[in-house]
Amino acid sequence: MKRSHGLKVILLGILVGFMYTSCSSDQVLPREKCQDDVTYEEIRFLLNRKCATSGCHDGSSGYGDFRSYQGMVPDIKNGGIESEVLLKGTMPQNDTLSNMEFHLIQCWIDNGYLKE
Repeated sequence: MKRSHGLKVILLGILVGFMYTSCSSDQVLPREKCQDDVTYEEIRFLLNRKCATSGCHDGSSGYGDFRSYQGMVPDIKNGGIESEVLLKGTMPQNDTLSNMEFHLIQCWIDNGYLKE
């Protein structure tokens, strides 16, 4: 029984050592650029449903106005959309994006925030 306990300790030590060395040398790989040309007009319904809601990006809250492309320009220029949605994953607040919704926004951002 003691032998089994010792083996578990050794295996755990090896596992922890492996995890520590593998994590310390990992690098975040850049995501692949999306090849789909997604425009604001194609994702406007998504932005209106997930972002341009009362108290968020509806133009009256002070957090930007995502109801129109022009209203989004300040957040496009300062990188806020990419940062909050793709990098940090903090938006949409109080909601989530499906994989398809996330992909659409990623494509829109990756291809230069096309208007039409």
